[in-house]
Amino acid sequence: MVGLFPDTKPSNIRISEDKDIQKSTFALGRTGVTPRGISDNGGSASRFFYCAKASKKDRNEGLEGFEPKRSADRNIDDGVGGDNPRNRSNTDKVNHHPTVKPTSLMQYLVRLVTPVGGKVLDPFMGSGSTGKACVLEGFDFVGIEREEEYVKIATARIN
Repeated sequence: MVGLFPDTKPSNIRISEDKDIQKSTFALGRTGVTPRGISDNGGSASRFFYCAKASKKDRNEGLEGFEPKRSADRNIDDGVGGDNPRNRSNTDKVNHHPTVKPTSLMQYLVRLVTPVGGKVLDPFMGSGSTGKACVLEGFDFVGIEREEEYVKIATARIN
């Protein structure tokens, strides 16, 4: 699949020395400079699409003392999906949110689109991956989540 992506040349865009221009940089190319900490050395475009799953350590960081819980679409013990050991979505997990993102990916994304001193809004906070990334990157964060159990997980991960 990676072979389907063409190789690209490095861009000629340079980071400006002007701090006001750097503060106004929201995404690649918008102001003619690259975002803080991002460089484009060329290569396969596939480098923009691959990201490993969140590791068990990353997924459960801050959740010491939380009870593992089974949270899956099929919580029955018989039939397809029940106690099948290959059905990973139906096993006990401390952080049982179904779509935990890797913190490193979320750090990259918030740096990419958030101006210096900016605030990030996550209207579907889930397990708090974006909030955790914002704290590590020094951004303000507002998260909204309707499920109380996920709010507890997100709060612990962000703290």
